[in-house]
Amino acid sequence: MTSRKIRSIPVLIAAAMLISLIIAMFPPKASALTFTPNFTISSEAAVMINLDKDVVVYTKNPDKKMYPASLTKIMTAMIVLDNVSDLDNTYFEAPLAVFDELYGQNASSVGLERGEEVSVTDLLYSLMLKSACESAGVLAYHVGGESTANFVDMMNKKAKEIGCTGTNFVNPHGLYDDKQYTNANDMALIAKYAVDNYPKLVEIATTPEYEMHATNVHGEGWAHIYHTNSMLNRSSSYYYQYAKGFKTGTLDESGRNLVTLGSRDGNNYLLVTMGSPMYDENGDSVYLHYDDHKNLYEWAFENFEYKQLLQSNKEITELQVRFGESSDFVRLVTAESYSCMWLKTIDAARLSEKITIDESLLNEDGTITAPISKGQVFGTYSLSMSGEEVCSVPLAAQDDVTLSQLAYSWDKAKQFISSGWFIAAAAIAAALIVIYIIIYAVSSKKKKRRRVRRKRKF
Repeated sequence: MTSRKIRSIPVLIAAAMLISLIIAMFPPKASALTFTPNFTISSEAAVMINLDKDVVVYTKNPDKKMYPASLTKIMTAMIVLDNVSDLDNTYFEAPLAVFDELYGQNASSVGLERGEEVSVTDLLYSLMLKSACESAGVLAYHVGGESTANFVDMMNKKAKEIGCTGTNFVNPHGLYDDKQYTNANDMALIAKYAVDNYPKLVEIATTPEYEMHATNVHGEGWAHIYHTNSMLNRSSSYYYQYAKGFKTGTLDESGRNLVTLGSRDGNNYLLVTMGSPMYDENGDSVYLHYDDHKNLYEWAFENFEYKQLLQSNKEITELQVRFGESSDFVRLVTAESYSCMWLKTIDAARLSEKITIDESLLNEDGTITAPISKGQVFGTYSLSMSGEEVCSVPLAAQDDVTLSQLAYSWDKAKQFISSGWFIAAAAIAAALIVIYIIIYAVSSKKKKRRRVRRKRKF
């Protein structure tokens, strides 16, 4: 082996270790696995998230275009909380423009009047519990700098910051407009963002009832409001003790929408459903969205567990190694573990496994060449269920395999001896030797004849 090749070996080892480190830092992301319950969901679209592990466990038409209706007010409340610090001592006056916009639209209302001065706290409670559209208008008008359009721009900017890709707002209250749309996935992003970052909003949106304070127009106790989510009302047939908040949204164009939180035995979920029908075949009002939420929560509480599907350092396969000093093979093991929310009724043994080796790292005969560094990544190991990938983790070398200098040098020598250049050179050398022998023999024979002729002369 030349000195240049010897010096290159540490460089190759360092490069391999660097590649392994990069892959370890940025492992392949696993696709989210969702499960299907054994009952019918009436809502057109839905997303259910386990908040403890930040995992989506159920979806139905998550990207389908839907109309948010009053679910819009979750975003309205977040923009207000971003811009008003003292909720109790900040008062907004209800302008005429707000009532003009809502006139004749049969908008839900808490009963505010033109010129009434109300604290931001009360406006937020009436917004989230009573779903008051005039409260949304008042808040948007003042927080937007006396411009509802400016407030809507803030809403859309916030939606993009959160990661929404299929949402557009044109008003702060959610009354129908064909240009105001979203989907269940985006609405789940918005609701989860609210839960994670706005404790005051969670406090407000999960309060079952609230009494509005006196204003310059109304006296003390003028309005005792209740949450529009009947799952919070103990006297309702739809009451569900494990549900909390969060927001309802109902329009003929949108159907019945609902966002709730559910908690039981230390397990916490967020559920968004959209487009549940408002009427049955007889034209009677139905409230199947409440059944959807109760059934999905019971299904999740009873059947899901956080389960480890894969342990780290589990031996998966092995590769043959050329020129190994310590071994002629290396074991490949999982570089990390994987756990997820798992349905108890599904046997994890049904998971299909797949081993993928990076062919660019292999020799033509399927071997790899030493040296090998412990932790060096050679591929991935994935698990799937019914064709849907559950997880994918790196496959890494379990041990170091050092390079045998003798074996490496001998192989290079054999390669050189068997190479076409060497054979050609040997053939040329042999031919030259033969030619030399012939020339030498002919020359010697001529010299011998000359000596004989000289002797005859004398």
